[in-house]
Amino acid sequence: MKRGHGLARAVPRMKRQELDVLPTGALLARLKRLRWCEDSRANSDLSDEEVASVASSILFKEDAAWQAAYADLKVVLASREHLENNP
Repeated sequence: MKRGHGLARAVPRMKRQELDVLPTGALLARLKRLRWCEDSRANSDLSDEEVASVASSILFKEDAAWQAAYADLKVVLASREHLENNP
């Protein structure tokens, strides 16, 4: 997955129940997209209109929705089976 710019970085909001049914690969891809979000609105070059056009998505890490989405995702990933690496 290529790293998006501007509005391409928007991550759709998902409920915890929706995350529970996703395969682990999709969860890891969502984690990567959440990490690619911009840190704050103040440091962004997006216009107010652009930000408003994706109000139902997550764009910035400073947003409470980002923090909740990240925490939910980490909880779901922690409940998945982990495979040990062979040295």
